[in-house]
Amino acid sequence: MKTKHFINFFAVLLIAFSCKNNKSEDSKTEETPAKQNFSVELDFVASKTDDFTLYFTENNTNEFVGAQTSWKGVNGGNVEEKITFDLAEQIIPTNIRIDLGIKAQDSVVVKNVKVDYYGNTYQFKGSDFFNYFIKDAQFLTKIDPVKGTLTILAKDGVYKTPYYYPTQLTLDKLKEITTKK
Repeated sequence: MKTKHFINFFAVLLIAFSCKNNKSEDSKTEETPAKQNFSVELDFVASKTDDFTLYFTENNTNEFVGAQTSWKGVNGGNVEEKITFDLAEQIIPTNIRIDLGIKAQDSVVVKNVKVDYYGNTYQFKGSDFFNYFIKDAQFLTKIDPVKGTLTILAKDGVYKTPYYYPTQLTLDKLKEITTKK
C-alpha cells in the first residue's frame, strides 16, 4: 500500500514539475515581434487636448509638406501619455520633424522618444531632445537633466506651436537604423 501511495505521489510531482517547465519554456519563446514599419514613440505630458504631428521626407531634404505626416490626438490633462506615429510599411524616412501641438497649450513635457524601424531602434530622454532636434529660441524651453525631461512653455503668455527640425545626429541615426539588415 505504501508503495502505491509513493508511486502516485511521485507521478503527481513529475506531472507538476513537467507542467511548470513547459510553462517557463513557453514564456521564453513568446517575444514581441519587431514592427514591420517605421515608427516614433513619444512619452509626454500635455496640459490640454491637442494634436501632435510627425512630418517626414524620403528625399534627404527638410522640405516638409502636409501630405507626408502622421497625426495623433493627445488627451492632455497633465497626465503621462504615450503615442506612436506609425508610417506605412513602404515609407523609409530620411528626415523627420516633430510638432508638439497646434492649440494653445500651457506646457508640454517630453519624457522619452523612441525611433524604430523593423526592430532597429534608438531612443533618448527628453533632456537629450536638443541633441536630436534643433533648439529654436522662439519656443521657451526648460530642461531638467535629473528628471530627464524637456518642458516647452508659453512665452510671454503665448504658446506657439513648437516644431523641431532634426540635427545631424538624427539624420545619422535615421540612416543607421533604416539601412541595417
